[in-house]
Amino acid sequence: MLQYRLPCLRTEAMQRIAIVFLLILAVVLPLAACTSVVATTPSASPPLPSATLTSEPTVTPTPIPPALILIAPQGAETPWFAETSSVLEEIARQQEILFEVKPSLTAEEIQNRSIPLIVILPAEIDPQALAEAAPKTQFLAIDYPALLPQSNLSLLSAQPYRPDWEGFVAGFIAAAVTEDWRVAVVSDPTATAGKAAQNAFRNGVRYLCGLCQPLYPPFPVPTYPLYGQLSVTSTAAEVEAVIAYFQTWSVKTVYLHQPAPEWLEAFGQAGFNLISDQPPPPTLKERWIASMQSIDLATELRALIPLLLQGKGGQNLSLSLTLAHVNEALFSPGRQAFTEQMISELLSGYIDSGVDPASGEMRP
Repeated sequence: MLQYRLPCLRTEAMQRIAIVFLLILAVVLPLAACTSVVATTPSASPPLPSATLTSEPTVTPTPIPPALILIAPQGAETPWFAETSSVLEEIARQQEILFEVKPSLTAEEIQNRSIPLIVILPAEIDPQALAEAAPKTQFLAIDYPALLPQSNLSLLSAQPYRPDWEGFVAGFIAAAVTEDWRVAVVSDPTATAGKAAQNAFRNGVRYLCGLCQPLYPPFPVPTYPLYGQLSVTSTAAEVEAVIAYFQTWSVKTVYLHQPAPEWLEAFGQAGFNLISDQPPPPTLKERWIASMQSIDLATELRALIPLLLQGKGGQNLSLSLTLAHVNEALFSPGRQAFTEQMISELLSGYIDSGVDPASGEMRP
């Protein structure tokens, strides 16, 4: 009997164990599942404040605006300063750029700035060296006869105003185109320029015709040329008196030095052929022989500088006494060529006007 119940008890014990095991599993498995979910789900963390990067402000240097520069070592005492500075200032204002006057300038200073053009007046400066050191800048050297032009270096030679040269050329032309040398000059001999022009006119006439003795009467004493004296204060009656004097001696050609406009009209209407340093009035073109055009540096600079600002360098110009408003009906091409050759020799020093330009007096 006892042996029969043992398997049965064993079975009941095993059943209890199994039940306990199942109960444990029923409790443990849900806990394990919860633990797994919590472990795999990241917890939300508060956002970190973002860092704001700040940079120091960048300071950009203000560039120096472009400039036209005039190098004039002695300032206003430098030759050609007044004409050149006036034109450069005018053009700089039109171009809306700076204009500066400096006694000197180094290559380093030029390279560190925007300088489209530098004009150099006569001084102990080497324009060629500066031009080679600053190829992006145009240079204009005035009165540097020993230099040669290059791509960014232009040259301009200018002779000073010489009323004696002007008078000498006028006398030469008057004698060359007038029969029997019947010529005269009108000037203001109380002014140095007027005196120089009058004396040099006489020398220019005599240079061509020597004693200038006419073949036919009248024969004035001493001889031609004759002289008329008028000034800015002269009255119409004084002008008419000079005209009558010239007509008495059959004068054909008159040179008027720095005349008032009304003088030109009066002498032209009186029948004289005219030479002057002024352009002809429209009503006198048939009576006009030629004009002596003396140096006008300002006009030449106004034409030249815009070309240099456009990069058209390498210019080589010479300003001197030239002929303008030539009337070939009275002044033939052959006589013009002869006169041009004489002017070249006069300006080169091979011919002397015979007059001291500082005083206007004849040289001994």
